[in-house]
Amino acid sequence: MDRREFLKRSAVFGIGAPLVAPTSKLPMGADLGIASSSQRVGISAVTGRDYFASTVRAVEMLGGMGNYVPSGSTVGLLVNSPWQNPGTYTNPDVALAVLRMCLDAGASAIFTVEGASADYWHRSGLAGEYSSEIAAIRPSGAKEVSVEIPRGVSLKEAVVSHAFLECDVLIDIPVAKDHDGTRYTGTLKNLMGACVHNPTCRFMHFGGGAQEFYGDPRFLSQCIADLGLVRQPDLNVVDATEFVTTNGPAGPGDIARPRKVVAGTDMVAVDAYCAEVRGLRSRDVQMIRMAHEHGLGNMDLTATQVREE
Repeated sequence: MDRREFLKRSAVFGIGAPLVAPTSKLPMGADLGIASSSQRVGISAVTGRDYFASTVRAVEMLGGMGNYVPSGSTVGLLVNSPWQNPGTYTNPDVALAVLRMCLDAGASAIFTVEGASADYWHRSGLAGEYSSEIAAIRPSGAKEVSVEIPRGVSLKEAVVSHAFLECDVLIDIPVAKDHDGTRYTGTLKNLMGACVHNPTCRFMHFGGGAQEFYGDPRFLSQCIADLGLVRQPDLNVVDATEFVTTNGPAGPGDIARPRKVVAGTDMVAVDAYCAEVRGLRSRDVQMIRMAHEHGLGNMDLTATQVREE
């Protein structure tokens, strides 16, 4: 059985193993901190004005893209690209750097799961320099797959993009911004935005009995955590360079500019770190707590080494 077939069967029967071992629930009073320097780097964070270079450096600090993209593999990129207002979409320089590194690692095919438009890529001043890389991106197609989620609390089944399950390597590239429903959107929320099709999206927003789009934040947050049981990214690269702190996800809103690119394999830990960068206490973000309780990762940052440059 190859990787893609295993993933599909795992989603249906609930046997998919998360990238990290399930952890005990984090006490609500626990403090978040930085782990000892003797541990392997689990989260890298690079600050600078050259976002392309920062992205490359952040991945290098984790061992390099070759650790995640075997030669000949197919790669699906989850890029938060549809929005238009400043601070609401992943800076294309960050996504371009990931794209270039995947090609350098020997990826045989790369596609954006949601289907980032040509307009998105050309918002970057580097689009001309990397035009051949952009041209190499394949269309992901519109095929949908229905999967069961036996361990889901609120979301027991979902209609997701076929490409989400089919790619050998999944890389999540969100922007760490405000969200009117969940207060924060990052790696976990980007799974919903980039791979879920309309019937499931509507259920996640209204299935708990909400009368308006973000009327039941707890139900929505639980559905997002449940969706993570289907498949977790192999790598997360988060744009925390510039993002809206109000009126998300669409904006316009107030903008913060930490100028950070953050990378890591544990999506829960990465979201916990980025929520703090966003100015929130990670334990107050419901979907992060719920994903932690599912065993999708560890929100206690003392359990991983965070390296910052």
